[in-house]
Amino acid sequence: MLKVVLAALNSQYVHSSLAPWCLRAGIMAYGQGEYEVQVVEGTVNEPLAEVAARVVAASPDVLGLCCYIWNIEAVKDLLPVVRTALPECVIVLGGPEVSFCAEETLKSIPEANYLIAGEGELPLARLLDALEGQGAPHEVPGLCCRKETGFHADSAYVHEMLPPSPYCPEYFDQLSGRIAYIEASRGCPFTCAFCLSGRREGRPRFVPLERVYDEIAALAHSGAKTIKFVDRTFNVNRNRADAILNHIADKAASFPPGITFHFEIAGDILATSTLEIIAAAPAGLFQFEIGLQSMSEATLSRVRRNTDMTKLKRNVRELIQCGRAHVHLDLIAGLTGEDLPTFIRGFDEAYQLGPHALQLGFLKLIPGSAMREEPNSYPCAYDPAPPYTVISTPWMSAEDLDTLKTAEKALDKLHNSGRFYRTLKYLTRRLGLSPFGVFLRLGQAIARAEEKQPRPLSLDQLTACTLDTLQAFLPEHAATLRDLMLLDRLASVPSSVLPPCLKARDPRFFETKRLLAARYPRTPGVTRAMGFLTAGGMSRVAFCDYADKNPVTGRYPVRIINLSVIKCRLTTHKIYVSLKIYEGITKSSKAHNRKNDMIR
Repeated sequence: MLKVVLAALNSQYVHSSLAPWCLRAGIMAYGQGEYEVQVVEGTVNEPLAEVAARVVAASPDVLGLCCYIWNIEAVKDLLPVVRTALPECVIVLGGPEVSFCAEETLKSIPEANYLIAGEGELPLARLLDALEGQGAPHEVPGLCCRKETGFHADSAYVHEMLPPSPYCPEYFDQLSGRIAYIEASRGCPFTCAFCLSGRREGRPRFVPLERVYDEIAALAHSGAKTIKFVDRTFNVNRNRADAILNHIADKAASFPPGITFHFEIAGDILATSTLEIIAAAPAGLFQFEIGLQSMSEATLSRVRRNTDMTKLKRNVRELIQCGRAHVHLDLIAGLTGEDLPTFIRGFDEAYQLGPHALQLGFLKLIPGSAMREEPNSYPCAYDPAPPYTVISTPWMSAEDLDTLKTAEKALDKLHNSGRFYRTLKYLTRRLGLSPFGVFLRLGQAIARAEEKQPRPLSLDQLTACTLDTLQAFLPEHAATLRDLMLLDRLASVPSSVLPPCLKARDPRFFETKRLLAARYPRTPGVTRAMGFLTAGGMSRVAFCDYADKNPVTGRYPVRIINLSVIKCRLTTHKIYVSLKIYEGITKSSKAHNRKNDMIR
């Protein structure tokens, strides 16, 4: 019996990998022989010697490795160690990172014996059968390998029907509450030049709905808090999307509290019926990621992504404004025909749609993508090492891209973290400042501050840096900005201690804290934080009890109280209590006298 190890190196521990379990299911369903299959997972952040030790300890006859843009360099470092310890082991590579550069990969990774291009469930099972003498390796679909002279390279394999379910008891045993993944479809109807999905996976193929429902139920009760659908465009089939969303919403009451389902969708084909289902669902049950890529229809057309921008913007606004789901929008810098001013205009337009997160990503020239294979149509310079990030284009210089990276750092720390919502809204909507201009200014300030120390800014340091920068830029709004940042800090960080830059020294602090505790009793075990608002003469106080976090925004409710109101209400309450005590004493005394009279 062949011993097979399927290994995956994830980008972080919180991510689980579905691919090796899909391969395992394929082996069990399609393999002619009997195989002992074990899945080994690790991360690119842990010592590779530890990952190698786990693989070697399993003593595999065949080792399969799932290769992606984020782990291919780690795979290259891992294999020499494994090969030295297991000289007879057959090593097979697969995954999107190697499927369209098979010959180049086999040349650069001499430890690998075989490479499977495309979807691997059936091909890997057939290869194992061939290694056991049932068939020849060169007959395996999607197989690439060395020959005595040159290479044998088959085209990427695509399953006609989707393979069996990857979920099994061993999968759930190792999940341990990490992010879980589910596949309701494969393939993509679009052919975007920067992506592999349209080319690699072919036409969309769908998992039967009953199987999807069963898998949703199993994952929902697995301990995972986030379940991500890996479908490239979940709502490409509106009726199926509505059926799955409706099913999840109907079953939500039976799921553990706090569970979230994540989907990647196309905004311009988002149906009214889908929006209605989302608007009626429990808050926080759904998350949606929408790849805008660019707000320029001309740019999108040049990279083969035709989008109705009017519909997209209307649908995205409606989705966000319903307030039931967390919405994440994506932009890509470096696309064909888009210069810096055009990108900045698109960024500001996307930001004003009001997403909870806006990712400013940079173009990756992925092997197999049209932008990589057609340089005359898509001219640009890019880093030859993974992740193949764009360096410059005829429309955007390296300096332009550096400008975007500076703004992106502040965008991620200040907006996407959800920690400075009120402040940013005041700057971009009340004052009408360009969102990109705000993030660029703050990104430059953060960069200068980080140059002075060996590590990234702490949250308190980031808060101080942001406040100092904004108050220097807008001195006439200094007090308001400080108060908004105080409210943001109270709403987003469950701690009773404020950063020094937001503390207002006031002798009334302890008295106010006592008055608040008396007027607004705190639930036992719940942390409370409070701070004075400086605008208006320190006549108001804000406080937050860290309970009832908003499941969509992640923020806690903050209350603002006028100090005179607290004192007035507390005084009234004291008088009322005193009168009740007096009445009680009087009644008790009269009853006592009547009792004595009766005894006498």
